[in-house]
Amino acid sequence: MERPPVSFSRNRKGAMMNKGQLETVAIFPDERPGNPTVMRDGRVLVSISAIIAPEFAVRAIASDGNHTPYPDEFWAGKPRPDGRGMAGVIGIRADADGIVWMLDLGDRTHQPKLVGWNDYENRLHKVIVLPQNVLRPSSFAQDFVIDRRRRRIYIADMTLNPGGASDYPAIIVVDLDTGLSRRMLEAHPTLMPSEDPVRVDGKTISLRMADGELVPYRYGLNPIAMDPLGKWVYFGAMSGTSVHRIPADALADESDVAALAAQMEYWCAKPRCDGFDVDALGNIYVTDVENSAIGLASPMGYSILAQDRDRLAWPDGVELDSEGRWLYITANQLHRLPVLNGGVDESSPPFRLLRIRVDAPMKAEKVA
Repeated sequence: MERPPVSFSRNRKGAMMNKGQLETVAIFPDERPGNPTVMRDGRVLVSISAIIAPEFAVRAIASDGNHTPYPDEFWAGKPRPDGRGMAGVIGIRADADGIVWMLDLGDRTHQPKLVGWNDYENRLHKVIVLPQNVLRPSSFAQDFVIDRRRRRIYIADMTLNPGGASDYPAIIVVDLDTGLSRRMLEAHPTLMPSEDPVRVDGKTISLRMADGELVPYRYGLNPIAMDPLGKWVYFGAMSGTSVHRIPADALADESDVAALAAQMEYWCAKPRCDGFDVDALGNIYVTDVENSAIGLASPMGYSILAQDRDRLAWPDGVELDSEGRWLYITANQLHRLPVLNGGVDESSPPFRLLRIRVDAPMKAEKVA
């Protein structure tokens, strides 16, 4: 599929202008924010990109922009002999019951796990370890959504082999009551990467091999979101240009793969992106990494909401607040890291948490 056309809002003189103004919420001098999540009371938490091996995996953002380890230095820190701590976190979500779920990527000595923290009572809620039988050697379980109604979490396992390609991407379905997990839709065409690489500022996102060869990354399933009505799970390949969706009822059910795939449907075109969120109308708020922009994709087309080559250099994760008023965005210049930039570090700190006013519809009564 061809890339979706990019359009801009223009004033009467033809100059590009943002539909909403970007606001800087917090600045990170050294650490790179991964994904944001917004609590019901408006507080914002961010994961810290595991690619840089940060001291703390998650931080809470104060009203003055300062940030501290969340929920504390022990759980946000590296794994400890007593079981506390996390090797690295990208995916983070807060549910309506005040449970903050953090997806620990794991490492060579620690299995990936979901850590649920009861924010209201400031205590551990639950730890769910992902069993080896739902993982692949190349597993990169890095983002997820919470299905509160069906008591499920759906994890996007992008998988990334040593050659920089997503080889067996799949959706891991976790039962929050039993802790049991299933690996679904592995290597389905809708989850697989595009043949075209991701390019930012004219440069291909590439891995430099031991022999010096530059190999373009080929990213599969990465962005995943669930509409606020709890009906659909939307997903796409990071280096792909399409969004598909599947009924949450079907994904939560223990259906066979053929029956599950038959209920999947194409939704709309999108740019190459690292993350997206969705409103009650099915509008996709997407991180347009190639254009340093935040865009809006839907069956009606694609348009850019905000573009900033400096502040939105590699927009990573996004999340709408519970009222749909604000879209929170992390921007972290991942494409300038040596591991993604052919061995060359072109980073230019600081990195940012931003937001933009979107007034997204979040309730059924607003749907036409």
